[in-house]
Amino acid sequence: MRQGPKKIVGVLLSLIVLSAGFLDYWNYSRAFHAEPGIWMDVVGGTANAPNQYRIGVIDTAYFLAQHTHLGLRHMLTVVDVIAGLVAVFALFAVFERSARYRAAGVVGQWFGAAGFVVLVQFYLAWLLWYQRPETLPTAAILAVALFLLAVPVRGSVAVVGFLVLAVAQGFVRADVGFALHIGILLVCLTPLGRGFALPRGLQAGTSVVSLLVVVGIQYWLMRRMFPLATYGSTPVFQLLLNLSSPVSWLPFALFMGPFAWTVGLVVRHRERVEAAGAGMLAGALVFLGMWLVVGRMEEVRIFLPFALALAPLTAELAMRRFFLGEVADAAAGSV
Repeated sequence: MRQGPKKIVGVLLSLIVLSAGFLDYWNYSRAFHAEPGIWMDVVGGTANAPNQYRIGVIDTAYFLAQHTHLGLRHMLTVVDVIAGLVAVFALFAVFERSARYRAAGVVGQWFGAAGFVVLVQFYLAWLLWYQRPETLPTAAILAVALFLLAVPVRGSVAVVGFLVLAVAQGFVRADVGFALHIGILLVCLTPLGRGFALPRGLQAGTSVVSLLVVVGIQYWLMRRMFPLATYGSTPVFQLLLNLSSPVSWLPFALFMGPFAWTVGLVVRHRERVEAAGAGMLAGALVFLGMWLVVGRMEEVRIFLPFALALAPLTAELAMRRFFLGEVADAAAGSV
């Protein structure tokens, strides 16, 4: 009996994340030696917005560093590695449970798994481009959210899981949590919403509460916790700057290639997708609009968590496009 790709993929994903963590540390170390207090403005509450509102990772890493006698740069690396491992293995678990992967033959599964690994490697290669500590923790939160959307677990566990993730995301990057649950709600309004692991009504209600949680946390951070934080000399509205800066277009075009291919297949070719992937894709499109309006286009690291969370969907679509016959044969043989 031919062996499936699970064990090999596990080893490769571990090596990819550990390698990214190694490079991640040296980038953190370089930044620390160039400016020893580089993250302490966030800890002290004196950083500019919006960084001051993203205290979840830096404050947690600072607390752990104080109690473990490690440097903040070391603890940030540890957090990134743990978050990276959680993200890639949760995403691969979702991919393994997809209908297309399960219906494929061994060759199709190897192809899909190889595509998934390549996508993970591709996206993590951009981790150090405008490096920020919240990138991989956000990716891990989105990956676990996708798992809860796709994989049936006890209803109360899933609801509590979504709310815990919303609280965590509110302190890490509230805008990501906002976009994700707007996307899920949009899918809940369609017949596809019946495909979520939770019943559609319960999923919609959970997403509404999660939206209120992330918005409430963001409001509390802005108005109560850090009311004096400003954007300094950085303009809040970035769309015109993005459109008028050709230098920004190159990293954007390079990074967004797989995402554009995925959107093209779903929108133009009407490829069928499962509800969880559709919810994540809808959230990514909402976030894309937010990013282009108020973020710098060249900082593609901003979109990395959503891009990584869509790796299972992109790999599934690649399997359908290039192994359609094998998938159909395998599905017919299992009837």
